[in-house]
Amino acid sequence: MRKILYFIIEAVRGFYQAKLMTFVSIMTITATLFLIFCAFIGLMNIDEVLKRSSEQADIVAYLTDNASVDAALQSKLTDALREMPQIRDVVFVSKDSAWARFERLYGSEMLEAVDENPFTASFDILLNENSHSVAAVEELQEKIAALNGVETVRYSREWLDYIKRIRDRFYIIAGAAAFVIFIALHSLISNTIKLTIYARKDLVRNMHYVGATDLFIKMPFLLEGMLQGLIGSLFCICMMFAARFFLSTISINWYFSYLPFIIVIGVFFGWLGSQVAVRKFLV
Repeated sequence: MRKILYFIIEAVRGFYQAKLMTFVSIMTITATLFLIFCAFIGLMNIDEVLKRSSEQADIVAYLTDNASVDAALQSKLTDALREMPQIRDVVFVSKDSAWARFERLYGSEMLEAVDENPFTASFDILLNENSHSVAAVEELQEKIAALNGVETVRYSREWLDYIKRIRDRFYIIAGAAAFVIFIALHSLISNTIKLTIYARKDLVRNMHYVGATDLFIKMPFLLEGMLQGLIGSLFCICMMFAARFFLSTISINWYFSYLPFIIVIGVFFGWLGSQVAVRKFLV
C-alpha cells in the first residue's frame, strides 16, 4: 500500500512540475479523441441512413393518368413486372397512397393549396442483389419504360449509391488521418514523459545506485502518462456533450453509449507513450 501511495504521489508531482508540456499533451489528447469520435459518429450515422434505405424501392415506375385509374391495366403491368428476372418484388402505390406518403414525410402544409390529388400511381420495384450494376439497371429501365401505361421510370437509389461512394472514401481518409493522429499523439506523450524524466535524471540515477528496480522507477511515469490520457478523455467527453447541446436542432445519433471507450483509448495511449519513453530513457 505504501508503494502504491508513493507511485501516485510521484506521478502527481511529475504531472505538476512539467506544467506546460503536460497541458499541451492533455489538449492534444482531447482534440485527437474529439476528432476521432466525431468521425466515428459521422460514419455510424451514414450507415444508419444506408440501412434504413436498403428496403426502399430501387426503381419507381410512374404511370400515366389513364393507367392510374385503370385497375385492369395495373394488373397487367404487375404481372409483366413480376415476370422480369431482375425484379425481386413489386408494390403498387395508388394516388391516395402517394398523397398519404407525401403528407407523412413532409407534412400537410404543402398540400393545403392543392385542390386535386396531383400525384400519379406508381410501382415501387425492388431488385435482386445481382441486378444493381449500372448496365443491368439501365437495361431494366428501358424495358419498364416500354410497357404500356408507364410514363416515366426513375432509379431511386442513385443518390444512395452516391452516399455509399462518399462513405467508402471517408473510411479511407478517416483511417489514414486516425493513423497519423495516433502516431503524433504517441510521439507527443512520449516526448513529454522524456522531458519529465530528464528533469529528474539525478533522482533516477540515485534510485539506481540504491538498488531500486526498473519497475519501481518506471511506475510513477507510467501513471503520469495514464493520468494525462484520463484527463484528456474526460475533457473530450465534456466537449461531446457541449457539441450535442449546440447541435440539438439537428437529428443526429450521438452514440454516447460508446463514450467509455474514449476513456479506455485515452488511458491506453497515455500508458503506451509513457512505456516507450521510459524504456528508451532507462535502458
